This record gives sequence, structure tokens and C-alpha cells, in this order.
Amino acid sequence: MSDIFRTAKCMLMVLSLLITLCANCAARAPQAYNTLEKIASQKTITLGYQEDAFPFSWQDGNTPAGYSIDICKNIVNALKTKLHLNDLKTEWVKTNSASQFVLIRNHVADIMCIPAFYSKRRHTISEFSLPFYFSSTRYVKRKDDGNSNLQALSGHSVLVKSGTIYVEQLQKINAANALDINIQLDTNNINAFNALQNGEYSALISSTVLLKGMIAQTPNPENYELSSIALSASLPAGLLLPLDDKAFKAFVDGALSSLMTSNEFTALYKKWFLSPIPPKAINLNIPMSDKLKALTAAKKKINFDYDKYN
Repeated sequence: MSDIFRTAKCMLMVLSLLITLCANCAARAPQAYNTLEKIASQKTITLGYQEDAFPFSWQDGNTPAGYSIDICKNIVNALKTKLHLNDLKTEWVKTNSASQFVLIRNHVADIMCIPAFYSKRRHTISEFSLPFYFSSTRYVKRKDDGNSNLQALSGHSVLVKSGTIYVEQLQKINAANALDINIQLDTNNINAFNALQNGEYSALISSTVLLKGMIAQTPNPENYELSSIALSASLPAGLLLPLDDKAFKAFVDGALSSLMTSNEFTALYKKWFLSPIPPKAINLNIPMSDKLKALTAAKKKINFDYDKYN
């Protein structure tokens, strides 16, 4: 009986130890972040924006403006309805492409209201909303220069905005074509375009739509031209969201889906890409892409799998 007693005592000790270990593990396990609960509690939503991503996110005086800013405002209105908060406050946090992922990962911002172009690597550190734009990567150069193809850029310095997918794309192109393109980084599109304008660099690499926006804002857009070749396929861009909050992504995607399948979205797109934009009356004249049309034309809840697309 003593052996049985000792065996039972040992089993109880082991079981007690396992329960303690499991409790400790549970205490240390990361908890899912509840953005909706935080917003409801604080009656405030924090939105990130950039001042140099025209026409998506830019600064009109002291106020953020743009296509993705309007999209975020639509989501905020949907939040007010869901959370029954007529007085939901919006706080804006200025960011750039180099810091946006840090801010969203650390919950400094609830949504990044800028076009974040998708990559699998980026998807490991941030969630993406439904895409609301598609664009390829190109480069802009001064029209009087040569540099009509990638080979002509070999041995030259080009500017790329840090924290973007364009850096990785250009590195792969360099390696695949045995080129010697010198990649220099900047954190602001306005400064980068000024450096190109002043002749400091041979080209500036970015998404086609952002480059068209930069060219259109110069007093002499006829002095610049986009590369005839694209450096990437047309890539989807969404809003950055916290990676660890499925409920918040579901809400944002639902609000976006309702917007994108409505006539309001058609008007919103026309406002920013097919009409004069105040205060300079810039009209980019960029028709809606076939990929975006396919998402909005369904007139039902939109589902989009980034991993399958990529």
C-alpha cells in the first residue's frame, strides 16, 4: 500500500506542477488586441496619414486630405453607428513609409490611412484591409536625360522611399539583370522629387499613381516622363491594420465592402482621379483599373485573398 500511496502522491505532484506551468503559460501568452473595445472605451480613433502621398494622403493646410483619407472617414462613420458613438473623436498621427509599420504594430494608430502596397513579408507584421487601388511600379526621370531603360540606369544613383516595397523590387532587378544601380533612400516623396529635379539623381522609383501625382504637382510637368516599362505587376494597396485583431479587420473590410459596392465609391474615385483637385485644379485623369472594377462591380460582399493574388 505504501508503494501505491507514494505513486499516487507523485502523480498528484506532477499534475499540480503541470497545472501551474499551464497557468503560467496562459498568463504569458499574447492576448488578442481588441481595437473596437479600445475605441469604444476612449471614444477616440487614431488614424495615421502621410503628407506626401498625393492624391491618397496629403496635407491641405493643417488638415489631412486625399482618397484614402476619405475612405477612412467613411469607416469612422460606420464605427459611430456600430458603437453608438455620435461624438467619436478622430486623432491624426503623421507618419511616413519607414515608421508606419512600427506605429501600427505598437497600436499607436488604429488604421493607417495611406496606400500600403502588399507583399508577403509585409503581411507578417501588419494586416491589410480590402484593396482600394491597384498600381504597378515605375520610375520617373528628367525628359532631357537618357535613361530610357534599366540598362541605362546601371552605374547611376536612383532614389527610393525607405520602408517601401520598391527597395526590394529594385534589389531583385539589380541581381537578375547584373545591373549596378545605386539605390539611395529618402523618407519623403516631396524631397525626393526635388532631388530628382535638381539633378542629384537619375531617377525616382515609386508606384505609377504616386509618380503621376508628383509630376502633376510640379510647375513644369512636361519636363518629366515615366518609364515605359513597369518594374512590377499591378499590386493591390489596402489600409494597414493591427495584425492581431481579426474582429477589427472584419469590421473594416465590411465597411469598405459596403462603400466599394455603392455609387458613393464611384463618385469618390471620380473626385480624386478624374476631376480637378483643389487648390491647384490638378486632374490626374486615371481611369479605374480593371482589377478595381472587378471588385466593385459585383455589388455583393467583397472577399479578397492577398496570398492567392500574390
